[in-house]
Amino acid sequence: MGVLDEETVNRIKQNLKWHPRGMTISDLSSKMQMNRNLVAKYLDMLLISGQVEMQVIGAAKVYFISRRVPVSALLEFSSDLVIMIDRDHRILQVNEQVPLLLDEKKASLIGKRIEDIQGPFMASIAKIGLDSKPMENGELVTEISCPVRGEEHHFRIKQIPTAFEDGSDGYTLIIEEITARKRYQQMLEISEARYRGLVQSSGEAIIGMTPEGTISSWNPAACKLYGYEEKDIIKQPIHILIPEGYHQDLENLLGRVMRGECLQRYEMQMIRKGGAVIDTLCTISPIRGEDGKITGASSIIQDITRDKIGRHVREHEDKYRTLVEDLNVGIYRSTGDPNGRFVWGNTALLHILGYRNLTDLEGIHVTDIFSKPDGRAQLLEELRKGGFVKNRILHLKRPDGTPISVSVTALAEFDEEKELTYINGIVQDITDYINSVTVSDSG
Repeated sequence: MGVLDEETVNRIKQNLKWHPRGMTISDLSSKMQMNRNLVAKYLDMLLISGQVEMQVIGAAKVYFISRRVPVSALLEFSSDLVIMIDRDHRILQVNEQVPLLLDEKKASLIGKRIEDIQGPFMASIAKIGLDSKPMENGELVTEISCPVRGEEHHFRIKQIPTAFEDGSDGYTLIIEEITARKRYQQMLEISEARYRGLVQSSGEAIIGMTPEGTISSWNPAACKLYGYEEKDIIKQPIHILIPEGYHQDLENLLGRVMRGECLQRYEMQMIRKGGAVIDTLCTISPIRGEDGKITGASSIIQDITRDKIGRHVREHEDKYRTLVEDLNVGIYRSTGDPNGRFVWGNTALLHILGYRNLTDLEGIHVTDIFSKPDGRAQLLEELRKGGFVKNRILHLKRPDGTPISVSVTALAEFDEEKELTYINGIVQDITDYINSVTVSDSG
């Protein structure tokens, strides 16, 4: 029975309405004075099309008028595009979203086969493979892309096998536009590619971690800093880069990051391959997924070992200079070349030599302060031979020509080729002592 008699269908439905507690096939057959098998076939078709419902009560099948709203009545409430087609792909119904997309009138689409409608949208639907036996296949989901008004659009199509009121079958196509989602995904992929490019080319070590502290990414700068190749370090715990006594500190830091905190410029000692300890400056930030959930952490790491050593040296040098500034003896550092330049000198040295400030002293040759032309050369010769002189009496002169006598204790510095590079010395003014001895001797 391919086509249902509309009058018979209406009589069956009317009888079911009058009997809200339901009716069996025998009840309907008796009430309508129809053949029982014929009534059963009508009920099967109405059941498939969703116009009636059936419950098994004991050994009997009891039928009720359907309380469900027909699909056709719900079409217009959907924001998706909805197209109902028969097994020959002929359009039976569409909601208003479809003609709006196609710039067509609804009436011009009803009754046409999808393959006969011009335009890339319907052509793309025709290519998804609509089977001629809908009820034998389950629900299928397909994605298509096609131009709409000159722009590329993306759609997700759900094919739902559907039985219609006349007993025939076909499909209901629920078509969701996913263009915005696709574009967002493409932007994410582009951003991720750019991010990866930046990470790979960065001069700073960048390490990705899972919430459990497992290393998930490792850029070339990290390889250079720590000495591990990417293939050897991925999936290893981050703890292998931390001195053993600081593992709990690391756990606390990761806990803060996984709770959403970003740690800026945090100083931390870490370990290179082979066990060498380095000082680092870390910025650790949480990584969030599309849903905002934290999926890991990213660390940007700078090696500040040299900076810390330099800072340590400067601090000690500042303390040293502060100390020697308070001494009554001159302290100096000069180059070891024949003419020589003062690199640094304390206030007492400036007073002994008669200079107002260190800049003036740095602007002259050391040889210029010797009274004898070969005085500097003799001192250098002694330093080259012994590396050290103690209480060596030198005769010098101040800028105004006043002669002075000093006692010098000096230590030489040599480079790898044994060349004299610097001299560090202590100077004491003994002019009054020398003059008093000279007067005594003459008397």
